[in-house]
Amino acid sequence: MAYDVSDIELYSWAQDSTFGATTVTHWIVGPKGKVGFVRDILVEVTTSLSATTTVPEVQIGISSGDFTYGRYRLGTDISHGYIVGPHRASQELISGNPPRTLADFTGHVVLDGGPLTSSGIAGGSYGTVVPKGRIPASGWPITSVIQGVDSSHSRIFLNGAQPAKDLVVGQSVIVQGVLGSTSVNGLQVVTALDTVSQQYFEVAQTFSSAYTGGGNAYIAVMVTCLAGTGGTPGGGGYVKVKIQWLGAESD
Repeated sequence: MAYDVSDIELYSWAQDSTFGATTVTHWIVGPKGKVGFVRDILVEVTTSLSATTTVPEVQIGISSGDFTYGRYRLGTDISHGYIVGPHRASQELISGNPPRTLADFTGHVVLDGGPLTSSGIAGGSYGTVVPKGRIPASGWPITSVIQGVDSSHSRIFLNGAQPAKDLVVGQSVIVQGVLGSTSVNGLQVVTALDTVSQQYFEVAQTFSSAYTGGGNAYIAVMVTCLAGTGGTPGGGGYVKVKIQWLGAESD
């Protein structure tokens, strides 16, 4: 087994040019077995952002519209949004190192996993002080799929010691490569969890065929390029997200 310093990956999307008026959502799957920190959020504004109640923003979290892992609000709710040009969260008047935040108005910038916490955090060792928004390591092998709480739900079992301990209900996950019970493959949302031994999670997919093998489950990091609200929101540009992934190299 070899160890590296980190993987630093920059994610970008070309179809965000009008996100100021229309919400656009993307998802990221990190390297197997590595934890992640959102290090920067960059926006190239091509048309000035505007809204009268809440301006557009970029949210990075466990589901669409959530900002557990990072946030960049592109203006206040009492003035116009950011003008044409490049903007990046790490160059705002941030404080802390790390985590870096800026609260000249609520939630303006949150990077590096957000405020520190000592218990009940996703992605960390319980009882250890770490950022509460650290992206948990994932890439768990699937060992079985059975019917869940009823016939419209499937229960997915994972390999490892308490593999589902960092998942929460409502979180987005990617299931890939399952044979037999193929309806669970794809982008899913956790509907229930094993709260005793943390061995399984459930998704709202009908269980109809026996599991015959294979499969892995990954946490889906959701990137929401959120439209403004109030008046006639408008503007947009192109969004990039930089994430640093830490952990052992894995094939």
